Amino acid sequence: MKQYVWTLLTIIISFLAPIQGLLLLMIAFVFFDTITGIYASVKLKGQESFRSGILFNIVPKIFMYLSTIILAYGVDILIINEIFGMKYILAKILSIIFIYTEIKSIDENSMKLGNRSFWTVLKEIITRLRYLKKDINGLKE
Repeated sequence: MKQYVWTLLTIIISFLAPIQGLLLLMIAFVFFDTITGIYASVKLKGQESFRSGILFNIVPKIFMYLSTIILAYGVDILIINEIFGMKYILAKILSIIFIYTEIKSIDENSMKLGNRSFWTVLKEIITRLRYLKKDINGLKE
């Protein structure tokens, strides 16, 4: 019986090996979002706002994200196979959507603390880099 369990576990791990990076990245973003949410809550409302019941919400969230990505991976393998020269495109698209959702939530937690939006800062950096590129190109000529 024990050998069957190990065999089944090995098959599952081998099946999920191509998307393990996507799954781990998704888990990391969910944990980071949870940490920033807890930090913002404690910072704004004090220690009593933190309850262990809130941490339980991380389990269904991770389960939903990972199971959806795994199902999309199954659809990629069995139905889509390869489109536009990209493997696992559906799993990657869903991962990007879920990661964007988590980044947006992290940004909202940051803005609750009085920080500027991540997207605003990113636009300013890109604008400054464009001016820097123009200045460097001006020096070359």
